[in-house]
Order: sequence, then C-alpha cells, then structure tokens
Amino acid sequence: MMRRGFQTLRDLRPYHGAGILFWNKHGQLSVLLGLRTHNPQRGQWSIPAGGWEEEDSYDENNKRDYRATAIRETMEEINLRVDKPEDLTCLWSRHLPFFHFVVYACQLSDKRKVVRYQEFSEVKWFPVDSLPANSVGFVKSQVTALVRQHHKGEKWHGESISP
Repeated sequence: MMRRGFQTLRDLRPYHGAGILFWNKHGQLSVLLGLRTHNPQRGQWSIPAGGWEEEDSYDENNKRDYRATAIRETMEEINLRVDKPEDLTCLWSRHLPFFHFVVYACQLSDKRKVVRYQEFSEVKWFPVDSLPANSVGFVKSQVTALVRQHHKGEKWHGESISP
C-alpha cells in the first residue's frame, strides 16, 4: 500500500503556467480582469492565464518560455494581441514544488473595451482599490505587486509608472 502512494507521487506532473496583468493609469490605476466560465475557477475574476504547452517552446536558456504562454493564453482567452512581447515585464512569480507560475505586467495606453472571448463571460476594468471579492486567490497579490511598483515610481521599459 505504501509503495502505491509513492508511485502516485512519482506520477505527479508539475503545473507550469503564465498570464498577463493588463493595467492602465489614466486617472485611477486600474487592472483588466475577466469572469471565468469554466472550472476550476468558474465564477471568479482573474487575469488571462493558463498552462504552458509544448508549442510555447523554450527560451534561450532552454527553460520553459512563460512569456510565450502568457501571450498565447491572452489571445485565446480575450482575443487581445500583445504587439510588443519585449514590453512585458515580469511582475510576479511563484515556483513551488509541482507549481510554477509567472505573471507579466503590460500597460495598455487606454482603457479599451475588451470583448469577452472563450473562457470569460465578462471582461472589465477595476480600480486597484476596488477588486471584486470573488477574485482568484493570487489576483490580489499580483495587483499588490503592481501597486508596489507604482508607488516606487519604477521605470518599466523607460516609462515611469508613477502617477
């Protein structure tokens, strides 16, 4: 019986995923979230994100290309093309046994209306101090990381994100 448990542990495959937190600073700092239509996060607000796939390939260091995953998932979930992948800034990551996830930040110059697509029933902008209560667990820590960068006035790709 004990041996069978170890066989199960050995068969576990780590999850690798990525997403993009889109933000806008015209007026109040806001983020773009979508209301999930599928389990396991059905009925919760989240960023466009998902799992790494073989088509996402590997980066120059032979590591999973999380940036490619984030871009592909964004296109699949909200039909929004990232024109300049080099402008994505790594904002937040978690690397735990069996769970690896990276979130990139991307500024949109306007609060464009994003049409819901495959996995969201609704997509809308939220001020960072008014996130919906039914947000996916990590969304609040991702937004907190963005706000922290915002208050530091750090520069991302030559542009300050302070007000």
